Amino acid sequence: MRKQLTNAISAVLVACCVLPAAADLAPEPIPSVETLPSAYPDTWVFAHDVNFNSMIAGKVAIIDVAADTNEFKGFVDASIMANFVESKDKPLLYVAESFYSRGTSGTRTDVISIYDKTTLKRTKEVLLPKNNRAQIVASKYMLKLVDNDKYLLILAFTPAASVMVMDTDSLGILSELPIAGCNLIYPMGDKGFASLCGNGGMKAVSFDKKGQETSRIDVKPFFSVEDDPLFDKPVFIGKTAYFFSYKSQVQPIDLSASEPKLLPTWSLVSDEEAKQNWRPGGWQFASSDDDKLLYVVMHKDGYNGSHKFGGEEVWVFDTTTQKRVQRITLKKNAFSIEVTRSETPLLVVTNVEMGLDIYDLKGEYQRFISVGDSTMPIVLHRGR
Repeated sequence: MRKQLTNAISAVLVACCVLPAAADLAPEPIPSVETLPSAYPDTWVFAHDVNFNSMIAGKVAIIDVAADTNEFKGFVDASIMANFVESKDKPLLYVAESFYSRGTSGTRTDVISIYDKTTLKRTKEVLLPKNNRAQIVASKYMLKLVDNDKYLLILAFTPAASVMVMDTDSLGILSELPIAGCNLIYPMGDKGFASLCGNGGMKAVSFDKKGQETSRIDVKPFFSVEDDPLFDKPVFIGKTAYFFSYKSQVQPIDLSASEPKLLPTWSLVSDEEAKQNWRPGGWQFASSDDDKLLYVVMHKDGYNGSHKFGGEEVWVFDTTTQKRVQRITLKKNAFSIEVTRSETPLLVVTNVEMGLDIYDLKGEYQRFISVGDSTMPIVLHRGR
């Protein structure tokens, strides 16, 4: 009996271990390197993972939000409170990031890292001599390209705020323009930017081709920082920046020229909705599309302090009529959103669990995409 059992086991082992020749896999070449197109498809987005758990390992992931498989296309490093912008005129990606000689301590070095879009390799690096770039939670408005991507504007903080002007051709730092009492970079005109100020006003600065200041305008206070402050993350449609207040007001500002032009305010909510305290909220809580529609994350029963908690719905507004045209109910509360510029646009939602929920613009849920374990993709960039 024992001999028969031994023979049976031997037969099973032989059967399991002998594979047909047709199933043999050819060795994969090492290294195996893929490249990306220099012009990314319009369903690809950049998901900036700030990685609060390990900020030295932050990254900007490239995700195809229309794909059911192989969504993750690659990433570039974005170390320690980094900021990111894609060039629309060159096949380049720019990251403002910081490094320390001992990893998380030691001598600090601030740089602009320049990545090739096809290989995702860091091809050039520009040292920021004062090591004073602003290390603030990531925002689209800390690193901006202007004048057909000729100049890169970099937010600095020492602790007074300023803006460095870098020539993207020579890679030289041309100037540093002070904006004390104000913050962030909103492109204005051809060579200029505006910033919101702590007094409820705005500062506007223009510069010449050498990066030197040519004009400075202080816009008088136009909102209350105590009663109803503006969020510092507007949505641009053309050259008009749409700012939102904590209590659901919209303040459009025309930034097409060298002096900001305040446009009439309007409300996101009806009188009844105001009584229910419907308010916008989240981190990157608003976006737009090519039809001049605004998409805004909204939450009910808002209160002083609820402005960063995201929301359960996305409301869609026609900026021409200033009326809501749609309400999208979400599966999970949104923290950040973006709308792709694809032929069939998609609404990309970073939910409060830090995964990506994808919807069509009718509000139909499409798919879930994970950027990875313990990631925090709180800033979303659509392809330019």
